[in-house]
Amino acid sequence: MRKANKARLRNRSVKTSLRNIVKKANDAIALGDQTKTVDATKLATKKLDQAASKGYIHRNKAARLKSRMAKRANKAAAATTAK
Repeated sequence: MRKANKARLRNRSVKTSLRNIVKKANDAIALGDQTKTVDATKLATKKLDQAASKGYIHRNKAARLKSRMAKRANKAAAATTAK
């Protein structure tokens, strides 16, 4: 039980920080600042890959989140260049 509680707290901490990083990336995409978007997306991608490799989240979930984020970033970049 102690081992499970320790793992639960670690998992919760990692997942919370991951959600915050992904949210910051999505906010940067929504603002339209290209440099912040690139940096935030890179960081989020790296952290998602790390979490998936360590088993905190499923690898398909990481891939899905990265794909959706990249799609939004590309769409925002296209809209910025079109203006």
